[in-house]
Amino acid sequence: MTMPASLPADIEAIIFDCDGTLADTFGAHFRAFRDILADYQVAFDAEFYHARLGLSRYQLLEDLKQTQGKPFDEQAVAERNTAAFLKHLSAIRQIPCTHDILRSQYGRLKLGVASGGQRPIVEATLKAIGVQDMFDCLVTIEDTGVGKPAPDLYLLAAEQIKVAPRFVLAYEDSDEGMEAAERAGMRVIDIRPFYRTDPARW
Repeated sequence: MTMPASLPADIEAIIFDCDGTLADTFGAHFRAFRDILADYQVAFDAEFYHARLGLSRYQLLEDLKQTQGKPFDEQAVAERNTAAFLKHLSAIRQIPCTHDILRSQYGRLKLGVASGGQRPIVEATLKAIGVQDMFDCLVTIEDTGVGKPAPDLYLLAAEQIKVAPRFVLAYEDSDEGMEAAERAGMRVIDIRPFYRTDPARW
């Protein structure tokens, strides 16, 4: 299935989610978690992670603890995640369908990123796929303190690019992200039918 290339005529801006939408970061996240959890003698395999894509970090770790029955400190794992992730930037891949949209609309529409991720990770991710200079705004969790499905990230991004939400098209890869964009008053496209990550490449 191919993502439609044409956009509604009244669209003035596009706001993208980052992880799983602009960039396939699953390999980098998998390797980061695997490295950290090895210190706790907890096995973390690609099949387990692939089956739980879309869960928050804390949901994922709680599920892992329940599944394996081995104790570890979720907060400590989460705090080490950024540094571990940044060691595996080579595992990040462009997502072709959204990359094509980004390239085709660069210089024509306002472009932004609204991510629930941490700024150092989002900035490193955009740099890893070579698109860090293509956006008019970058909003991350540090800017709002409230993640998706709350609309705050998208509303702030629209405010920064000075485009009313009804003229913004969002691209997302999660139910929470879809809800956030819709609650912000934007139209939204779910990229999941058009892209599947390949755990064999992680």
